[in-house]
Amino acid sequence: MLGDKLICALYCFLVSVAMMSLCKYKVEEAVKKEILPKEYLLYEDSRRKARHADTLCEGAVRGRDIETFPSINEWISWLSWSTVLLDEKDYLLAAVHALDLAPRLAGTDYGTTRQRDLGQLWTDTIRGFLGEIAFVKWLKSRFGIDAQLDYRKGQLTEFLPSDIKSVDERPPKLNISIKTTKLRGIWLDIPYKQIEHSDIFVLVRVGVTREHFLAFLKKISVIRDKILNRAVELGIITDEEVESIWDTIPEFTRIPAYIVGFFDKREYGDSIKRRDSIFLVDGEMKTKRFIINKFIGYWHPKQDVYKRKVIELLRKHGRRVPDNVKLEFEGIGDFSSTLHFIVSSGVLKRRREDWKALINEI
Repeated sequence: MLGDKLICALYCFLVSVAMMSLCKYKVEEAVKKEILPKEYLLYEDSRRKARHADTLCEGAVRGRDIETFPSINEWISWLSWSTVLLDEKDYLLAAVHALDLAPRLAGTDYGTTRQRDLGQLWTDTIRGFLGEIAFVKWLKSRFGIDAQLDYRKGQLTEFLPSDIKSVDERPPKLNISIKTTKLRGIWLDIPYKQIEHSDIFVLVRVGVTREHFLAFLKKISVIRDKILNRAVELGIITDEEVESIWDTIPEFTRIPAYIVGFFDKREYGDSIKRRDSIFLVDGEMKTKRFIINKFIGYWHPKQDVYKRKVIELLRKHGRRVPDNVKLEFEGIGDFSSTLHFIVSSGVLKRRREDWKALINEI
């Protein structure tokens, strides 16, 4: 039996590797044909020579997004339709509103005791706003809808139910929450209090990198005109050293982002109010670990009732899972010790007809 499990694990691994390679090839091909923007082939980390295409495919394969399409070519076509590019003005918009909001946020990560300094809070908040801005730009370009964001202030856990303040100059008919993750992220992670208030949860993947903030400061001349010139005036560095430092800082590039899909909690009725509800779970068995990559429901890492519910559901669908199995969520090390509502990217609604039906309601 152990041999069968190892063979299955090896097969799943090889399939995943093959799909990743095919995905990268298809993305490169689509960029060359100008179906996808060239920004998907730019370096995400110039030192490691990692490209956006690598993490783009990592998220789409691990999140099981691609398998929801009849072919990878159809996924590429959909990706082109779902993609927007964020420019310097968009980054500035996010940075200004994030600077206004960040000092008001708690200095700890959600559900943990890990402290974040104000600079990290600022850049983290920028990324969140970039996802919201991307969604608004996409609504305008694809559906002609003029949506306005609500740049509200307050504690993160006390935000109002909707990130959208108005739609075509009127209040939206549905409360829409926008969640942002990096290109490789596969989880729509909703704080349990927010699941009560919003109707629709949109996931946006943004190709913002560890270099973008510094590159943005270079682009708007903050580094040269303020920091480096001042350092020269004070005799800290020479003019030659200014040029050396300046050349090492990466240039600002447009940021690729795409709308992954949305979760409509109304489809689950009153059952979603039960704090132990798990509607869907699937994944891969790897020796003594079960890696979850498909999920809809509540999860708390410190309460055994959720683990027992997951095992029960897996066995109900014919999966052989031992009682002592270690459950892990794909790409997540440790969850914060609080209640989450989790939706994997592969189960989100994403097709054009899904969006058109939703647009008619908002």
